[in-house]
Amino acid sequence: MSAEPTFREARPSERRDLLALVARVDSETDFLMREPGEQPLWARDLAAFLATGNSTILVAEVGGTLVGYLSAHGGRFRRNRGVATLAVGVLRDWNGRGVATCLFRTAENWARGAGLHRLELTVAEANPRARALYDRLGFEDEGPMRDTLRVKGAWRSERLMGKFIGFGGGPDATVPDWPPLALDALPPAPLHGLEIRRAEPADAAAYLAYDHAVRGETHFLMRTADESLADVAAARRFLAEQRIGDRSATLVAAVDGGIAGTVSLWTGVYARTAHEAGLGLAVRREYWASGIGDRLMEAAEAWVRSRALHRLALWVFAHNTRARRFYHAQGFEEEATARRYALIDGRYADQVLMAKIYRCE
Repeated sequence: MSAEPTFREARPSERRDLLALVARVDSETDFLMREPGEQPLWARDLAAFLATGNSTILVAEVGGTLVGYLSAHGGRFRRNRGVATLAVGVLRDWNGRGVATCLFRTAENWARGAGLHRLELTVAEANPRARALYDRLGFEDEGPMRDTLRVKGAWRSERLMGKFIGFGGGPDATVPDWPPLALDALPPAPLHGLEIRRAEPADAAAYLAYDHAVRGETHFLMRTADESLADVAAARRFLAEQRIGDRSATLVAAVDGGIAGTVSLWTGVYARTAHEAGLGLAVRREYWASGIGDRLMEAAEAWVRSRALHRLALWVFAHNTRARRFYHAQGFEEEATARRYALIDGRYADQVLMAKIYRCE
């Protein structure tokens, strides 16, 4: 009879064995995000990934051999640092033997010890066995994610599932949620020489000033002003990187020597997600009523259509009612809602996924 698995955190020295396990799991199922042969993002620097304090990889080991893993990828910023996105894989020979269940229970204990408040994952709608497992483990269905994967030429939709475990491991009953917040626009600022164009490294100083300012004006963006780019040199490097290749871009609304708004776009990193573009849009409050948002969105859609992409998606905080109305007017539909995703100034904020599907004509 086979020995029972033991469960523990992975070590940086196990990178090769972990990647071999991931490759084998990916080859045994088509329900995961990656095609066989593609590597997970943590493969670039496993030691750095494990050192973040809010990310880890747990493994199931039998007689020195890895038979299953669970990765927990923690949020990158102050406001979502208490959230981890989970992905699990178990070798086919060990399916149905409780390995995944034990990995999830180990992950929840780890998350409580690390001070996380929310765990989440995505699961294919066509994978009822996995959905039933996550339901038994206390994950709640938080809504659809349409056509997020393309597998063997077919669109595949997913569900977002989340589990709230309480900030710092406690019930967290005293932490309030953000109520709807509809801020009024300021009187429109003049639009001298408005130009919507791709950002250039020469925009670094103006971009840095804009980024610091827009992140300090509201409670509606994930990164705070303190988490903005460090200096002009960092801004120049970022803008230069955005001009490399065809998978990402930052567009600016340039006004009278400054920047009034930006939109950033990026495509999925795996073959099964390459048909989707993510979008992040922000406008300085003094320009909210100026129509700049419409102009930036028009340019973003032109970028998407020129690449024949199928899906354009964004996340918006639920309490940002003005932005949600704007995206609705642009043809986006609300899909999943990540409950209590971010902690902003002592209050929890839900995050809403909105997406637009482009059909071939």
